[in-house]
Amino acid sequence: MISFSVSGFSSNEEAKPAEKLVVGMTSGYAPYVSVNEKGEHEGFDIDLAGLVAERLGRKLVLQDLGSMPSLLVALQKKKIDAIIWAMSITEDRKKEMEMVYYQGKKETEMPFLFWKEIPASIQKIEDLTKLPNCTVCVEAGSSQDALAQKYPKLKVKYLDKIADSIMEVKCHKALTAMIDNSLVNRVQTQYPEIKVAYLPLPEDQQTLGNGICINKADQELAKRVRQVIFDLTAEGKIAELEKKWKLAE
Repeated sequence: MISFSVSGFSSNEEAKPAEKLVVGMTSGYAPYVSVNEKGEHEGFDIDLAGLVAERLGRKLVLQDLGSMPSLLVALQKKKIDAIIWAMSITEDRKKEMEMVYYQGKKETEMPFLFWKEIPASIQKIEDLTKLPNCTVCVEAGSSQDALAQKYPKLKVKYLDKIADSIMEVKCHKALTAMIDNSLVNRVQTQYPEIKVAYLPLPEDQQTLGNGICINKADQELAKRVRQVIFDLTAEGKIAELEKKWKLAE
């Protein structure tokens, strides 16, 4: 008589725990990552992380690290395997880590948020440095942060959440805030008073869509993730998630 265990292993074998895929992100970045009423993380990137882990045969472990700088330090120190958090691909970031494209398009303009009215004199980023008491809200460690650093005369206020930046602008504690293009529609829906100025980006700050960030020392994982993303794209899974989370145009 032959017996089988429920797990699929014979009685003299032990099931090995699945290898983990530790993914860093932070909430407050809907529709990519947010926390629902049950206290669970959800969003485009959460679903994508689940698909990637499944295809890799790993157990997904999410780590909400609260801010962009914390994510980057964790990746550098190998505390996490990857960042999946709508990270814009830039030439500077590609020098520091592997970035596997998965969603989004090339961006040649940066959206700046204003409350109710855009000053007529604002046609390019340099114009902001000429206004008295012009404060720009930026998320620390973001591509917007990298852009702001190109303009030393720009007065920058660093905040961890997009919602906090909007409140600063609404309450006239700052003139404007920089955000990612993918968030504009949602922000304008939530805050109809918001006006958006799209200012041209210098060539070295133009972005190439969103990428999964992996430590450069882990080339094998980067190679496998690239194949997974290729397969998910070919199967239409990425497009399905874009439609689900209303990222499709």
